[in-house]
Amino acid sequence: MTPQDGNKRDSIEDNPNSLHDIHIAKRGPKNIPKMVVPLSNAPEHQAKDPGHPYAQAKHMKFDFFDQRISNAPFGYEHFVSLPPSYEQDLDKRWPLILFLHGAGESQRGKNESFASIRHGIPKVVLCYDKLKSNPNSSEDPSIEIPLAPRLRKSKQTGQGDRSTQPVPRETCELVAENFITVTPSLNMDNGYGWDAAVLSALLDEIVERYRVDADRIHITGFSMGGYGTWDLALHSPKRFATLSPICGGGDRLRAVHIKHVPHWVFHGDQDDIIPVKASIQMVEALEKADAREVKFKRYPDLKHDSWTPTYNEPELYRWMLSHKREVSGDEEVVPKENKIVLGEENA
Repeated sequence: MTPQDGNKRDSIEDNPNSLHDIHIAKRGPKNIPKMVVPLSNAPEHQAKDPGHPYAQAKHMKFDFFDQRISNAPFGYEHFVSLPPSYEQDLDKRWPLILFLHGAGESQRGKNESFASIRHGIPKVVLCYDKLKSNPNSSEDPSIEIPLAPRLRKSKQTGQGDRSTQPVPRETCELVAENFITVTPSLNMDNGYGWDAAVLSALLDEIVERYRVDADRIHITGFSMGGYGTWDLALHSPKRFATLSPICGGGDRLRAVHIKHVPHWVFHGDQDDIIPVKASIQMVEALEKADAREVKFKRYPDLKHDSWTPTYNEPELYRWMLSHKREVSGDEEVVPKENKIVLGEENA
């Protein structure tokens, strides 16, 4: 590989899920004001208009919110889906999937959050809504959401964009009817890479806002979100029931700290953006630490997009539903004294 080739590989415009995902040039100001803010005292949380038509759902709740509580000067806008029967059984607590997208699905500025729901869990949820709108159709549902404008001439399009590939009906129903789902949308105005502390504060807020089963919180993500999955788990290792990182990587020297959390890892052997070695090293480190359960699916013929077949697979969600958190703790990861209400003046 020539130096010029290397520069292209790492170019965020040529390869939106490039190794810039890993070299995290983030996060924003470090001088964060501190004040005690009980979540119950924060302003009532209201859904907002995402500024585009791609998140509309008729048969279930699929809403867009600002993060209100953080430990940094910024938070993540996020989509939340609720199962159709959420309001019918007021005593039930629900499993939750936190989904972390890749760098190419990040927004830059306002009203680009549609890029965050083109793939993965939110795509499955929106396909479920389309399925319910066309119950007599014999075809599996699909959706069509454009790339963010800055990427429409990028190499991602040339390499094949599979965001419109249909999702099996069984998968749609398993996800939408059995889980609360949360999809943060990373805005690159706040830097590249997922911030585990800000994500933890968001989860604190979500658990307070909805009837979440704290023993059944699952994380998954691809590319930058695959790294984010392992990073968040290492940040709060007693919070999660399962981890499903796709074409990502992590800190193998600290893998021992999450050996108790069941893993299902996915990667394409031909990945030329994040080499499969990144997942192999984490899997080997977990196995060396006598991890409780580590499954590793490698796709021999796939390049970077190993997430489309993975998120289409119903067995992934049956596996999630079969697991509960084994080691309790981390019920509220970010101390109250480190939290601020975003959008308000802080003394």
